[in-house]
Amino acid sequence: MIDIDWTLFVQIANFLVLVFLLNLALFRPIRKSLRQRQAALAAHESEISNLSERSKGIGAEIKESLAEARRRGLGQKEALTQEGTQAEASLLEAVKKEVAAQWAKVEKKIKEDMAQARKTLKAQARSFAQALAAKILGREVS
Repeated sequence: MIDIDWTLFVQIANFLVLVFLLNLALFRPIRKSLRQRQAALAAHESEISNLSERSKGIGAEIKESLAEARRRGLGQKEALTQEGTQAEASLLEAVKKEVAAQWAKVEKKIKEDMAQARKTLKAQARSFAQALAAKILGREVS
């Protein structure tokens, strides 16, 4: 059995002295370093959340600027396309006018040549007819 005598009080005193000394030498520094670590982690977490929010804001700004650049690019593309279409239409109109003018010149030249050929053929038709009739009949026709 357990006897309660003066050694029990010595053991209790020894225990309390050891607890006090361990508290000073071991537990307080560990708790202090844990508190510092917890404070550092909280500071890092707040910094991480601030940087995360900032990166989201910057990402949104980048997306908005990209969207704006795309809108401007599409506007410029449409403007250039429209300008090209207008230039193409004006060039085609100019070419059509030039072709029409050239066609009129060629048609006029052809008509003049045909008129000249008819005039020449009318003048020569009588002599050709007489020569042909002379060949067919075998004698001179007057």
